[in-house]
Amino acid sequence: MPENIPPAPAQPEIPSLSSIQDFLFGAALYAQYTFSKDTAYALFTHEPLVADGHCPYCQRTATFYRTAGTIPIMELDLRLNSSLPFVITCTRNKEHQILFWFKLKNPVIQKIGQYPSLADIANDESRTYRQVLNRNDGAELHRAIGLAAHGVGVGSFVYLRRVFERLIRQRFEDFKEKEGWSTVDFAAMRMEQKIELLEHHLPDFLVRNKKVYAILSKGIHELEEPECLGAFEMLKHAIFFILDEDKHKKEELERRRKAEQAIAAFSADKAPPPGHPTTPK
Repeated sequence: MPENIPPAPAQPEIPSLSSIQDFLFGAALYAQYTFSKDTAYALFTHEPLVADGHCPYCQRTATFYRTAGTIPIMELDLRLNSSLPFVITCTRNKEHQILFWFKLKNPVIQKIGQYPSLADIANDESRTYRQVLNRNDGAELHRAIGLAAHGVGVGSFVYLRRVFERLIRQRFEDFKEKEGWSTVDFAAMRMEQKIELLEHHLPDFLVRNKKVYAILSKGIHELEEPECLGAFEMLKHAIFFILDEDKHKKEELERRRKAEQAIAAFSADKAPPPGHPTTPK
């Protein structure tokens, strides 16, 4: 009697390429995506292609345009089973370029090379928030970005979730005395309840999308690597929304502190006389 052979495990479904911009600035090396003929036409033909993303040279968000990697329309079908270089250039400075190498096996596309690397670009982008992150959170956000850049989706979710949990906890600590909240009650709440409690102290995006944490948790326990990598950019930016708010608040407090210092240091004896060009009329 033949031995029962267990069926081979099902292969994870290859996600579809939902956005050229997300692919260029968020897809890890060797991650596979299916694409449509319309997407191939937009990505490779002579039609104008622009995408917004972080420029590691300008160190800010910029608009990029394609400067290499076009395929003549007559050759498109043939070249969709090959590999080719692809370059995008920053509109602020034509010397600021991001270089890619794509592998195409219709209908699947992969990045098989990139410079500067995705990790370098993403970590340069996250450097903006170091002033509002403690050392531990900064290190773990760095690890999450690095793992995702190297195709490790589940591991990246572990670190993203830890950073997310601590940011929510810190918001609670910042406002619990003012609001009269109980630490014991807060600790017993589910994450969605915590976000609802903090709704007036969190970005609207996060309040309206409370399931962010559920996706992080599901990714750790249930999702496959491609699914985690496909969701990484969205979840990373949910954390960035919180950090943006903290950063703006800190900058506003610093401007206020400097203005108060200037006012306190001002002496009426040193004020310019009436009629002086610097005297308000």
